[in-house]
Amino acid sequence: MTYETKKQQRERFLAEFLQRIREAPPGTRVYMAVGDVFKDADVHNIEELRAARLGAVVRNDNDEGEDGS
Repeated sequence: MTYETKKQQRERFLAEFLQRIREAPPGTRVYMAVGDVFKDADVHNIEELRAARLGAVVRNDNDEGEDGS
């Protein structure tokens, strides 16, 4: 009996999923059980990322706010 690493499990899962997508008729939804394949993936707070991105967009090259102060 052989054991796969998490990376090997993810690679096999993605390969199987992509194959099922290619074989499915157009417009068909493809579902697959994930289990714990992505259990060790990094989880980020999307609101913090959005706030950081918004803050970067509001600032200009001179570090001034929108009102010029």
